[in-house]
Formats: sequence, structure tokens, C-alpha cells
Amino acid sequence: MGFKLLRGKAEHFAPPFFYMKSELYKQITSVIARLAKRGAAISEYLDCPPAIGEIRPAGGEARQRRPDGFRRTLANFGHAWKHCLAMTVRGSLFGLMVFVLAGCDKATYPEAKVESAIKEICSKEYKIENVEVKFAGNTIGVFLPLKRLFQTDIRQEILSGQVANLDSLFEPEAEAMDQLENVLFTISRVLLSSDRKLDFYVLQATDVESTGLQLVLMGYMDDVRRVRLWDISRNEYRKRVLHELKFNRSVLWEKPVRGLLRDVGVLDFDELTRLYFARRPTPDSVSPLFYDFLISLEDKEVVRIAIEEMKSRSYRDDQALVYVKLKETFEPRPGTSAVTFSYPSGTELEYMFVVKPFERQFKIAQVIPFYYVDDTKQLRKVPLPPELDLDKNLEAWPERFQVDEIFLGEFLARQLNRRVQALLLADERIRHTVQHAQINFNYQHRPDEMGSARDQPHFALYFDFLTKGMRRESQKTIDQVISDEDVLYLFNLILREFADLVRSYRFDKYQYLELVWEPGGASAILQLFPERLDLFREKKLSIAGLLA
Repeated sequence: MGFKLLRGKAEHFAPPFFYMKSELYKQITSVIARLAKRGAAISEYLDCPPAIGEIRPAGGEARQRRPDGFRRTLANFGHAWKHCLAMTVRGSLFGLMVFVLAGCDKATYPEAKVESAIKEICSKEYKIENVEVKFAGNTIGVFLPLKRLFQTDIRQEILSGQVANLDSLFEPEAEAMDQLENVLFTISRVLLSSDRKLDFYVLQATDVESTGLQLVLMGYMDDVRRVRLWDISRNEYRKRVLHELKFNRSVLWEKPVRGLLRDVGVLDFDELTRLYFARRPTPDSVSPLFYDFLISLEDKEVVRIAIEEMKSRSYRDDQALVYVKLKETFEPRPGTSAVTFSYPSGTELEYMFVVKPFERQFKIAQVIPFYYVDDTKQLRKVPLPPELDLDKNLEAWPERFQVDEIFLGEFLARQLNRRVQALLLADERIRHTVQHAQINFNYQHRPDEMGSARDQPHFALYFDFLTKGMRRESQKTIDQVISDEDVLYLFNLILREFADLVRSYRFDKYQYLELVWEPGGASAILQLFPERLDLFREKKLSIAGLLA
């Protein structure tokens, strides 16, 4: 049986089958499991004012040293809980957490310090540098640059044609997985001790040195809280953390430019040329202004380049454009006159770098300035080539690290895609009776997604099934499709997963679930309302009755 997600109906998709079976997938689920264990250990990392028995070592980590009486109480509780009713246990655990967290009446990390706290913990406690943090509405994004994500150079292995086992390509680097886990834990640690309302986190762990491959993990903060309270199991928590493997071309395009601007105050002209340029810079290739900048470095004692904005996009052939807005500050060497330089310290400048592949990586081929120095030593705007068309589309250029606000309905739809994929792949009956199954859940709540102004937010399930008993040309309406008993079996699994998950999240911001049979067009749509889905979930309504 072939299974895949329908393309074109959603921006994000569940991992492909080989990824779900690969060593990378196993390592990710292992990291998430360890993270859940660390989060559920209520004795660790409670970032709140000192409470009973708490010690705070010099390293800054808050740990709980409980009095012996409390420890005995907790141990006795652990032996007794198996004999209690589930709700009683849950209530007791909640009470226990309230007791332990009683000292947390004041946020350790105020709203204004969330970003700096994450960077500081990563740097001081885990020696992880250059972490970036951004916010978009209720979502926090963290960018983790890695020297290497996988043990092998995937690009070179594929080009060599010597790949015997696809899984071997995705053997993750142990250090990368450790950093991934520590940054994830830092995010949850800070957000759980902050008064800033953030519902979702996105961690982008990216190989910025060689491949541009990017592992994206996305989670819901209430799930973090619930696993800490034992309200959901660690296994369930693993299912709720979404992970995708992507390719981030921007990090490869921007690598030589970032390296150059980082090292201008450290390396000499010849070394900068060798590392970052496809050929030795000249006034013609990099512009008189930028060439003067490179030559004048030897007359500057201290040089600092602050990157205020950087974006990139493909250009032509294999080339790419990298736009940079920067601010240069410097101190002249003793005895050097200020008139030696084309512009004063603190000047803001803009450049367009043209990069191209050279010796297995991208290097700078050309530099186009946005300014030039006139005869009176004043900076003037340069009229740029019309093919660059910057004034019209620069805002639309992607960044290597972008964060979009996540909405719970969209998060559930993406989670359902992955859950259902795993569910169908593991079912023996489906493997024997279904020739192919294509599905895609989508949560439609934006005005441009809904059919009319009166339409309300809703889920849509786009599907295309072909069982061994079906004849494609005979199934014209959705009623004919769902009359097949193997299709009913499929829907029983899919819709039960949907009803259970929506109920678990207590999500009610949808008017209906729309089933859309792709080959049937407009005549193949069925709407299921929450009330009937609840009856189905409670097993008061059969799948045939639900779809009738």
C-alpha cells in the first residue's frame, strides 16, 4: 500500500516513510523522551524564588533539595498511587505540583527578558553560542546554528553514487543532538518561568557550515505543562512535538558574507580573499567603495560590523543575491587621520553580494553598493540595475531564520497528518486491502481560505483512497466511496484519531469537519458536525451512522 499526503493543500507535510524509520527519527524521539523526563522531574530546574529546601548553586541552576519528611511522603505517595482512582491521582499530582511551586509567585524571567535569558542560559550553562530568538504573536522561534547535523556529508555521498543504505545518510551527530536537547529544555525552562504569554515554540537546528539541512521542531507549551503534571504520557508527548527535515538554502548563500563581516577585524586582506572570494577583489568586481573598505582595514585598530538585516534569494544560473544592511564602527590606528577613510565610524551602509558555487561552497563573486562617495566626500545613493528590482520585492525576500505565528487549529491539522500517516502504515489490514491512500488535514480559518463571509473556521480532510474492491470509474460521489467496507475501516481509524485529539486539546473553534474526496470535485463533500463526532468518539454512533 502506498501512502502519502496530498500536495498543494497545505504548506507543511508529515515526514516521509524513510524518515520515520531512519536513525534520525529514532534520535529525535529519544531526545523528546529525555526532554519530557527532564521536564517531568519536578525536583529539577524550578526557576522560581527560593522555596523550602531549595539551593541555587553558583552555576545558576535551580534544584530542589527536599527535607527527608517530604521525600518519605513522596515515596509513600508513589507506592500508593497505583491503588487510587485515575482522577484522584491526577488531582493529587496537581496538588503536589502546587505545593512545590508555591514559591513561584513572581516570574523569574519577565516578558522583556525572555530572549536574553534563553541566550544567556545557552551560553553560560551549555556553551552554545550564536543562538537567535524571534517572536511572532503567540509564537517564539529559536535558531540553533550547527557546524554539523549529520555524521556524513550527505550531498557528497549522494553525488558519489556509493549510497548503499539510505538510513545511514541520516545518522545524526551526537553533539548536535545534545545541543538540540539542551536548547529545547532551555526554551521550556524559561517559558514556564515567565509572565510572557507564548503558546508555541519553534526550534530550527540548522547545519550552517556544509549542507544547509535544517531540523525544525515545533511544540505547544500546554503540552509541556501537561507532561510535567503527568496529565499526558511521555509517549503521547512525543507524538505532539512536530518535527520536519528541510533544506535552508539561505544559510549556504549567506555563509561567505557572514564570515567576511565577522572576520574583517581579525584576518588580513589576503586571508579574507582566500576564504570568502571566488577571485581576488578589485575595484571593478567589488566596487570602489567596498574595495576601499577592504584596503583600509589595515589602518583601523578595531572594526565592528553589526548586521542589521540580511536576506537572500536565487539569482540566475547557480548564483544567488545576498542583501545586507550593516553598521560599521571603528577606531583608527594611532597616527592615522580621519580623512583617510571614505566615511566616519558609525555609518550605515547597504550592499548586494553576488555569490556563486566555488570549490564545493559558495563564495563572493561581486559586490554592488547602494551608495558611492562623491567629490565632496558625501555618500550618495546609487541607481541600481533594473533587473534587481529591489525597491519592489526586497520585503518579500526570505531570511534564513523566519518565524510565523502558529494557531492551534493549524498545529492540530499538521499533527493529525503525521499521526494518521503512522497509524495507517502500521495497520496490517490496510496494507493488504488498500492500494493507495492520500490524505491531508487542513484547518481553514483565514478569510482567503473560506468560501464566503458567512463561513466559519473549520477543518477539511482532503482524501483519495483506492481499495482492491473499488473501481475508480464507478465511484462518482462521496456516498459511493464510503459504501466500500475498507474505506469505512479507514475512516473509522482516521476520524477516531481526529475526535480523540480535538477532545484532548479541548479545541472547539471549528464549525465542522469537511470531508473532500479529491477525484469527485464539488459533488464529493460531506460535512461532519462536532456533536455527531462526539457521539462517535463516545461509541454511541458507528462509523457508518456518522457518515450516513
